Amino acid sequence: MASLKLKYAAMIVSSLIAGGLISVTAWQYIHASEKTETTSPERKILFWYDPMKPDTQFDKPGKSPFMDMDLVPKYADENEGESGEGIRIDPTQVQNLGLKTQKVTRGTLGYSRTFPANVSYNDYQFVIVQARSDGFVEKVYPLTIGDRVRKGTPLIDITIPEWVEAQSEYLLLSGTGGTPTQLKGVLERLRLTGMPEEDIQRLRTSRRIQTRFSLKAPIDGVITAFDLRSGMNISKEKVVAQIQGMDPVWISAAVPESIAYLLKDTSQFDISVPAYPDKAFHVEKWSILPNVDPTTRTLQVRLQVANTDKLLKPGMNAWLKLNTQSQQMLLIPSQAVIDTGNEQRVITVDAEGRFVPKKIQVLHESQQQAGIGSGLNEGDSVVVSGLFLIDSEANISGALERMRRGSDHD
Repeated sequence: MASLKLKYAAMIVSSLIAGGLISVTAWQYIHASEKTETTSPERKILFWYDPMKPDTQFDKPGKSPFMDMDLVPKYADENEGESGEGIRIDPTQVQNLGLKTQKVTRGTLGYSRTFPANVSYNDYQFVIVQARSDGFVEKVYPLTIGDRVRKGTPLIDITIPEWVEAQSEYLLLSGTGGTPTQLKGVLERLRLTGMPEEDIQRLRTSRRIQTRFSLKAPIDGVITAFDLRSGMNISKEKVVAQIQGMDPVWISAAVPESIAYLLKDTSQFDISVPAYPDKAFHVEKWSILPNVDPTTRTLQVRLQVANTDKLLKPGMNAWLKLNTQSQQMLLIPSQAVIDTGNEQRVITVDAEGRFVPKKIQVLHESQQQAGIGSGLNEGDSVVVSGLFLIDSEANISGALERMRRGSDHD
């Protein structure tokens, strides 16, 4: 019995000792925690906000009424140390919202774009056929507007009294000892009054007066004006026919004036025509017309294109594809550019991790790249995604506006 009592007493003493140790340890832990809390003051929260809607502030945490996300605290110490040279953003927010940067590189800006175009006559191959003397029409050949003619095709037969008289004078002088100067003068008068050269040479060789003459097409082409009838009188001002050449033709397209400096040689141009999708067309030469459309700010590019098989018809639709490259320039992704309408800026990241906006000049954009003329240096880091996060932070703190004012004074 005495032995049992001793066992109970030992158990009670052990429990008291263990409980004391636990109590001491717990007191030390709580005391240390309280000491830590008193030595590390809490960060002061100014308000909560939704990064997607930064202009609206909330006085307590919770879910955003705009997006399915938690409100984010805005701490008072986030503004400390900020100056007109940049802003800092919580690294956790930067990581969560996928902010990405890319280095400014130097290279050539590739440009490839297709412009609508149209086929037209080549105005360098345009002739007007006239008799250049009064007479009347003996015969009209079966032709009309739109007919294609070859060089030398007869158009009309005419009689010109003035040509008959001049021939008689020439034969009289040549038979009665006229001087070479006199004979040459008569022949030149025949040329000036429109007598065809082949009929003049026939007069010299045959020495016979001709009374009926054929006016013929001087070039290959298409008749664009022709309205004479047999038996009609014809005056020297009357247009017998208008003929438009078909080889080569012109293909014209409107291109932005901003790419004029990229146009260098014919190898940059490819022509395609919907009517002949598998056919390639050769560009012989090209030019930029001198006027700019004040409404669309475009230039007219005119290409001279071979048309030996006469497939290209004036009025046809065509496509002009331009493939070219710029000179060496600084390049950044197009999505990095913030265009306000009045200016263009990017957000850069400096060596200390601050986000700094810079005003830039964009020379040209193509294939999701922008060529930069000024404002950046090769190797600078620019923000290419997550710009809304930086903009929201800057709007809340007012730092972006301060930076803009500062950079405007530079």
